[in-house]
Amino acid sequence: MSSPFPLTVGERNIFPYFQPIVGADQRSIIGYEILGRYLYHDAIYSLGPYFHEDSIDFTQKQRTDRIIRTKALNTIQQFSFIQKSYFFNLDPEIFTVEEDSLFFQQLTSLFDTHADIHPTQIVLEITETDFLEDASSFLERLSKYRDLGCRIAVDDLGKGFSNLERVALLQPHILKVDLHLVKNSVDSQSHRDVLYALSILSERIGAQLLFEGIETTDQLENAWKNGAQYYQGYLFSKPKPKPIETVDSVDMFHDQLEQMIQEETERLEKQYAYEEELNHLLKRMLLIIPFTKDYNQYVQRICARLPQHCFRVYVCNRLGYQLSGNHLKQTHGRWHILAHYRNKNWSWRPYFLKNIVKMEIHQSGFLSDPYTDIETNELIQTFSFPVREDTYLFIDLKRPAKHKSKKNRVSS
Repeated sequence: MSSPFPLTVGERNIFPYFQPIVGADQRSIIGYEILGRYLYHDAIYSLGPYFHEDSIDFTQKQRTDRIIRTKALNTIQQFSFIQKSYFFNLDPEIFTVEEDSLFFQQLTSLFDTHADIHPTQIVLEITETDFLEDASSFLERLSKYRDLGCRIAVDDLGKGFSNLERVALLQPHILKVDLHLVKNSVDSQSHRDVLYALSILSERIGAQLLFEGIETTDQLENAWKNGAQYYQGYLFSKPKPKPIETVDSVDMFHDQLEQMIQEETERLEKQYAYEEELNHLLKRMLLIIPFTKDYNQYVQRICARLPQHCFRVYVCNRLGYQLSGNHLKQTHGRWHILAHYRNKNWSWRPYFLKNIVKMEIHQSGFLSDPYTDIETNELIQTFSFPVREDTYLFIDLKRPAKHKSKKNRVSS
């Protein structure tokens, strides 16, 4: 339904709506995002397009935004017994010093008069792409909310080209991933890789991850696989005029969660079994292939005995220097040596030194999680194996069909 844009919206026709957010650990509603709605000709419209309409006067947008916040706070008072979190969207351009002062006063009054409402229940959502260049003054204003006990969330993370410096400056408690990425992740490995990178970012900065725009079980699965603690979208519930305590789809979520856990457990069991197969293969192979410091000759002999799905092999020392060239399998099945890779250093790769130490301690090989190869743009894995002291074998491979599960998988 297209939205009309009246230049002035009457206060009585402006309403806060509450879209439930579901937690993976509790498997229940943990909070609500507050969204603006207005009544026009007996129909309810979203105020999202209204705030992005250039023809609407700035002061009218401020007024409308203030009415939504104020009415939402009144509703929170009425539903204080629910004890959930409430996510308020703050546009840095509209949320001026005056608006900030009023909202802070409203919040402190709310906490003073309602002992059962706590500052930790209030989450301030800052849209990362709208964050002002004058970051210092806005951060200073946000600090008083943080000191009060409120939490900060970065909204629309991943939309466009995210500025990680701004994200770091905000020191958010929660990262909200843009729904566009969630939708595209179902069919695109590159989008799944971005989601995985965002999950690593959230872990590194100590933030919880919230995926919004969840409309299908496939999107739910991709979000869960990438560390989402919270979920939001029409799969669970559309925005409601009042906070609701339960949604019917939570039972579905419970069943879906158990199914995903079972499938992921089976995938990991298969991966570890396959890793064990490769370890047995390499240990038997190296018993009959004499070691030589003519590394290219040594790797050639290993290549001749490897399974069909192995396509690139090389050896490195523990400092990351490549001792051989890259032995690359051609389309006709013959191996070709790319000598210019010799002496390249791979210690900069995040996993490299960690794998070296693991191999030294356990004296066994390890299979990486799937990742997209830079040169082939295909999903591959790397098996790392300790040949002897200061010599480590790396085998890039494409998993054979019998080891793949029915659905596309992302890195765990």
